[in-house]
Amino acid sequence: MKLLVVVSEFPKLTETFAYRNVVEYGRLGHDARIFHVKPFRDREIVHGFVHDLLPRAFTFPYLGARTLGALAAETFRRPGTMARLIGRLLAAHRREPRRGMAVAALFPKAVALGRWCRRNGVEHIHAEFAGHPANAALIAATLADVPFSFSAHANDIFVSQALLPEKARAAAFVRAISAYNVRWLTALPGFPADKLRLIRCGVARETLDAPLPDLPGPEGLRILYVGSLLRKKGVAHLLDALAALPADMAWTARILGGGDLSETLKAQADRLGLTDRVRFDGPQPAETVALAYRDAHVLVVPSIPGDGGRVEGIPVVLMEAMAHGRAVIASDLSGIPELVEPGRTGWLTPPGDARAIAAALTAIARDPGAAFAIARAGRDRIAAEYLVEDNAAALARLMEGARA
Repeated sequence: MKLLVVVSEFPKLTETFAYRNVVEYGRLGHDARIFHVKPFRDREIVHGFVHDLLPRAFTFPYLGARTLGALAAETFRRPGTMARLIGRLLAAHRREPRRGMAVAALFPKAVALGRWCRRNGVEHIHAEFAGHPANAALIAATLADVPFSFSAHANDIFVSQALLPEKARAAAFVRAISAYNVRWLTALPGFPADKLRLIRCGVARETLDAPLPDLPGPEGLRILYVGSLLRKKGVAHLLDALAALPADMAWTARILGGGDLSETLKAQADRLGLTDRVRFDGPQPAETVALAYRDAHVLVVPSIPGDGGRVEGIPVVLMEAMAHGRAVIASDLSGIPELVEPGRTGWLTPPGDARAIAAALTAIARDPGAAFAIARAGRDRIAAEYLVEDNAAALARLMEGARA
């Protein structure tokens, strides 16, 4: 089957789950391509496995001969359809003019994408996010006369619901990555709950083969954070928690990631007297992150609600660390409790509660044997529900069924 996967940006260090699915579609025998709405990110770090996808990814200019030519040709070929699409988009975004302007900007390239899909025999379009990628997929699928679907992760449904029920009604199915998202979308007025399918994100099966951690030595507990350095990630609260650890507790921490708060967080660490114990190593490719998991005893994901309704879904870094058999501490947000169950698969803390994070880290350091037993149960949870091979295959089966 010829598949097209629509993403917002490519390549992007933090969206490996979308790209790993495309790799799996290829292994299943499908001809899968990636369309990225925004221009190619030529300065982004590329994970090793993404290199093979580079020739399969493409985009069109917002305005150019190809997009404007497609816009004119499709308007001439199907004027009624084009008018209805424009009318639907305008009506859905009348209360969100800035977002409406962004949809208007992507409209010509989405029209060009529909023309490309029709000419290249694409049989299904799947958008990896419910926002602008799904907007582009709706437009392209309508003009190409092929089914489409989209995934609902987190910010893509929480920040704005403009056109969301309409896209879901037009889609063959909507993939939700958590039961939390299923409940949230079901309660959304006008949303067709019968279109929802729960399919988790996942990590590669081979990750389960990682060796279990060693017990902390004289250097103490090795603490890891992996992710963007943005407000919603809550790294400031992690630093406050590290400063609150018992004076006689041995530990070191490593922070992998980059973002707007990078210098601010480094200054905070210096102010708290943590400079000798906390390393900021910047954004890293997947291969380096995997080595960091192996070196760590515990991963902390201290997320908090962000601006404009931005909330984590179920961070893939949690899945990766748990697949490595590492203890995890995470915020009680969104779908995270479906993966991290207190006392069973990990530790949950209230968002923004530095003392609770410190208490969890102290408990792990005091009884690492018990902590690692919980971590092994977490790895079993990953093996049962969060493997990319299984979940990508389930998605592909739904796409195949949409052709009937």
